[in-house]
Amino acid sequence: MKQSTIDDFRETVPFLMAVGGAAIILLVTLLLPLGFDNDLYESMGWALYAYHGLPYLGSWDHNFPGIVYVHWASIALFGASDFGFRLFDYFVHIAMAGFFYRALRNWLSQKESLLAVIIFVLYYASGQWGLAGQRDTYAAFLLLGAVWAFVQLRSKPTSAGLLAMTIGVLCGAAFLMRPTYVFFALSFLILIWSLLNRIRLSGFFLLGCILPIVAFLFPYLFVRDGLLQVYDTIIRFNLDVYSAVKIPINLWSRGRAPIYIFAIVGILFALRKGPGSNDWRDRIMLLLLAGSALISPIMMGKYFTYHFEPFLLLVIPFAAVGLSEILQFMPTAWAKGAAVLLLLGLFVYCYYPRHLIKYYYDAVGTADSPLEVTYEHVLSDSLYGLEAQREVIQYVDRVATPEDIVETVSIFPGLRWRLHRKPPTRFTSVVPLAAYSSKVPSYAAMWRKEYITSLATPPPRLIIVSRSNQWWPFVGKRNDSAIACIPGFDSLLSANYVPDTVIRGFALYRSRK
Repeated sequence: MKQSTIDDFRETVPFLMAVGGAAIILLVTLLLPLGFDNDLYESMGWALYAYHGLPYLGSWDHNFPGIVYVHWASIALFGASDFGFRLFDYFVHIAMAGFFYRALRNWLSQKESLLAVIIFVLYYASGQWGLAGQRDTYAAFLLLGAVWAFVQLRSKPTSAGLLAMTIGVLCGAAFLMRPTYVFFALSFLILIWSLLNRIRLSGFFLLGCILPIVAFLFPYLFVRDGLLQVYDTIIRFNLDVYSAVKIPINLWSRGRAPIYIFAIVGILFALRKGPGSNDWRDRIMLLLLAGSALISPIMMGKYFTYHFEPFLLLVIPFAAVGLSEILQFMPTAWAKGAAVLLLLGLFVYCYYPRHLIKYYYDAVGTADSPLEVTYEHVLSDSLYGLEAQREVIQYVDRVATPEDIVETVSIFPGLRWRLHRKPPTRFTSVVPLAAYSSKVPSYAAMWRKEYITSLATPPPRLIIVSRSNQWWPFVGKRNDSAIACIPGFDSLLSANYVPDTVIRGFALYRSRK
């Protein structure tokens, strides 16, 4: 057998172990129903897929649109359901695990790369709603691809132009996930500027950056005030309203503390080694990317778990190096393997969502689907949980035809997409209508008028109203009635609708016509 064949086999085995390990560890994410953010983007993805409603025109959220197209793709492949999106996300992150391993092999050994992938997928699965399906995880995948393409760019000058454009496209797509990721594009521009043919390659890179942005904006050119609605929603609303919402920093939650500790050890060992031929360039790249990853949440003033996903993707390889270096002090290979299993087992015990597995197996053998029972157990709020939403859907399907228009009025949009009905308004939740404690901006006043007008022409057969809304930073009150939040809505209900029924936390109103 040729040596090259043996080497390929030795490289393939740990790669398959990384992908297979990821596939097993990530199975638990299939047991997690969609949370608030997922529900919002599933509703927008459903509006885009089923009714061709562009983001901000056929649906509404103040965030940049990249994740909406991810949900559109998942619906196109697997349908609009909790499991459908989780399955899509599961396959994406298995692919990401394999890609992560291949990228790390440029710097780390097989064992270190494998260990880094296992730590990454354990961390991701343990994040639950704080990570699973969040747009930052998809942005991290795009940026990982940009790093891989840049490494190839340095070694393959014959394909330099195409690779530079590829990096640009990936950075542009990451920008559409979150605008503060523009700093990653600036970092890659600095790195490309350090290469030969800098002007030509920078041109290709910048062209690639604008392609996703132009592709997103292009359809809005053919809609009256389309670009204005995009501007008011993702620029003005964020600056005027959402920027005032602050989330305190927490660097250590969701299993990050042990990762940071081992990463510090890994960094110390890495600094002790003498620089190789590309070492200084790699260190500059690492510093630029780490700085970009940290600037993003600092600029936003918000520190949700998913905001640190790109930073953790840089930190985890150092944690794998740190753990590997510590293991060198073990006397035997058996002891090293036992130590790794012990540490990973402790991480699983402390952070991995084992309760989801318990919910599933407790439901096995019952008359109902174990998966649906698990989802209902997780979303178990008696007033607004998954079981309550399904009771509403069953009632609506009994009293309304498939063609009847139904509106849901709530901060939380899960019921909106689960109804699988065309909504009469583009406002996926009441956030843009109720998110003002003092002065209402002119564009928001127009949104409120548009909302009432949309409910009048044509009027929905049913309007479903949350009897109380759980706390949301915009509103500043607990149990704030959705009706009271929207000027003119209570008058519209009293004039054109009659109370129909109450199901758990939802009040249903039927049109008088």
